[in-house]
Formats: sequence, structure tokens, C-alpha cells
Amino acid sequence: MVLDKGKMYRFPWSMNDNPIGWLEVTDACNLGCKGCYRQKLEGHKSLETIKEEVLFLKKWRNCDHISIAGGEPALHPQIIDIIRFIKENGMKPFLLSNGMALSKGLLKEMKKEGLLKVGLHIDSFQGRPGWDGKNELDLCALREQYADMVNSIGGLTCGFGITVYKENFSHIPALIRWTLKNLKRVRGLTFITYRAAIIGPGRDYLAGGKKVNLDAADLGYASKEDTPEDIGITSTDVYRLIKNHFPQYEASAYLGGTKRHDSFKWIAGYMLTSGGQPLGSLGQKSMELAQSCYHLLFGRYFVYTKRKSLGRGVLALSLFDPEVRKVAKQLASSPLSFFKPFSGLSIGIVQAPDTLPDGDVDMCDSCPDMAVYKGRLVHSCRMDEYRKYGGLLTLMNAEKKQEETAADSEEANIQL
Repeated sequence: MVLDKGKMYRFPWSMNDNPIGWLEVTDACNLGCKGCYRQKLEGHKSLETIKEEVLFLKKWRNCDHISIAGGEPALHPQIIDIIRFIKENGMKPFLLSNGMALSKGLLKEMKKEGLLKVGLHIDSFQGRPGWDGKNELDLCALREQYADMVNSIGGLTCGFGITVYKENFSHIPALIRWTLKNLKRVRGLTFITYRAAIIGPGRDYLAGGKKVNLDAADLGYASKEDTPEDIGITSTDVYRLIKNHFPQYEASAYLGGTKRHDSFKWIAGYMLTSGGQPLGSLGQKSMELAQSCYHLLFGRYFVYTKRKSLGRGVLALSLFDPEVRKVAKQLASSPLSFFKPFSGLSIGIVQAPDTLPDGDVDMCDSCPDMAVYKGRLVHSCRMDEYRKYGGLLTLMNAEKKQEETAADSEEANIQL
């Protein structure tokens, strides 16, 4: 069960031609997730600033949709105006939320102004009031509540993002089984591997070539408690676990890393089901055809469509796609399956930035989640480093430490 880049479609996205624009409207939040990328420094952005960023993303990213993020974006007092402005500028508004500030009334207003989908972040390390000590499976009851609320607004759909820690890694198959039972109200799962900037002996950080005294209070993802084992789960680990329990799942597209040739930073798969039972997945050719045709017709790439789910019409792709052909053959061999609901489940895997032995960081190549910061595009997951230190942190490697130690010794000798 080894991922083979030769059998997967490399998304053709780039910095300037990318389906996603990441818009952070506030850094205020009503939860405290472990490893959070954003600290509250500024609060809500002004509507004027947000509009400027939307237009910047439209011009320089060629976005198909805008991910409205934060902080908790639903807390912004002008969230309805923000959604309206995105829609008016020809892009799809997509809300990323922890759900706590949402209500049916607010969702109804959002949908009226053009909101397409809601991505809900719910996992067991968020410190949710009333859910202390609950594991990922316990939280499915809460996920159902939010999924019901979103789906009660006609035309809205939702998916769930879950940060993968060593404590909840083994729960991934059960979460997928829960989703397969709830395909009418949940359309996707995204598993994001946990990463942290570990603080401890022998781990010194640089910003702009100068040493930084990094403390756990300085960055949401700086940690004194975590060990390399805590941040060691990879996207391929998640893929293998899913594949062991659901052999019908297949990853069809990916994005690699900026430093390592063998890293898988984004893995995309779309599992086809009948009556909630997995049959197979869309293959490499389907992903390539969809992206190419959409770009040909609309001049940009895409991630989300206005359709709730692909119907049996997707089986026409069997003409080009061997993976879909397998699904079509299964259905043909079991005529009764044509009377069962046919649907699909998107399963994505994201491996967050990895610090390498030389102190550099392996980022996502053609990162979809780049945001605007002071008139430039930066990786949203590391924006706090720009906000606090003026640039990205790097881990001082052994060679650099030896040079620094030698310089200190030489200076001491001179003083003597």
C-alpha cells in the first residue's frame, strides 16, 4: 500500500492559478484548539481591508472559491457583507468554522447571499465546553447536530475537518464508517496531521538569521510538551490506515512538497458508494479530466462544485478511467444495487509543514491555503511568524550550532 506518484494526478495548481483563496477576516476565536495557527493580535479586520484582500486574491490567484477563515469567521459582525462581496465578484464563498457561533438564522442569511458550503472543524483537542474528555467517536453526536443544522438550510452542504493526533489516529476508520452512514448530510472528510514547533534542549530557532527565544506562549503551535513522536504521523500513514479498512478507497490526486521529492502534502480521493457501501473511487483520469475541462470552460481550476453529490452519471467516466470502470462492472453484476442510493464521499489528507534535519521546512508545493499579508501571498499556516517576527522561523541545525559555538569561543579568547 505504497502511494505511487506515477499513478496519481498532480494537481496543476500554482501560486497564480489556484482554485482557492484563503481569506482571514479575524483572528478572534471562541475556542482554543491545540496547535492553532492563529493567535489574537488584531481582532476583526475592517470590511474595506477584507474587500481589498478578496480583490487581490481574485487578481493574483485566479480563485474559483474563497475559504473564509480566521480565527472564527462567524464572529465577524459583517460576515454577511463579506459573503455577498465574494459572490458579487464571481467566486464561491466557503465558510470554515468551528460551529459554535452558527445558528439556523445566520446560516439562512449566509446562504441567501451566496454561501456554497460549510467546512466544520471538530476534533477532541479543542477544549469545547461540555465535551471535555470526549474522544473522536463521542464527538460524532455533536457532528450530527451541526450537520443537521447546515442541511436544514436548503442548498447548503457540509464536511468535517479533523486534526490527526497520535491519540485519535486509530479512530479514523470509525469516523469514515460514521460518515458513510450519514452521506445525506455529510459530503467530505479532511484529515490534517498535527504539527508543532517543539521547544526544548538543542532546539534553537532563527528568524532572519538571528536566534529567537521561542516560548510556548509566542505561537499557538509552539510546544514544550510534544515530542518528535507526537508530530510524526504522515499523510501516507493516514492513507495506509484508511486503505487497510477500506480497500475501495484510492487516492487519485496529490500535491507534493517544496523540499522533499517524496512527500505527499495533499492527497485527494473520492470514494463512490451504493447504499452507503463503498464500491471504489474516482481515478487519476477522472481528476485530470475534471480539472482540465473546468479550466478550459471557465478559465480556472476548482475544488468544490454547486452540486451536492455526483450521481450515476459519473459512471460515464468509465470510458476513460479504469477505476470507475471497476465500479460500473460491480453495479452491472448486481442489478438490485441500481435501486440503492448512489453517492460519493470526498476524503482528503493534508500533511502540515515538516521541519527537516537541516532546519528548513518542507511546505506544500502550490499551496492552496495562501493568504494575503502586507500585499503579498504567504502560507496561512505560518502567518503568525510573519506577524510576530517579520519572517519565517527555521530550526538551527547542528552545523550552524557548531559555527555559533566556535564564534563564541573565539570571542571569549579575544576577550581573554
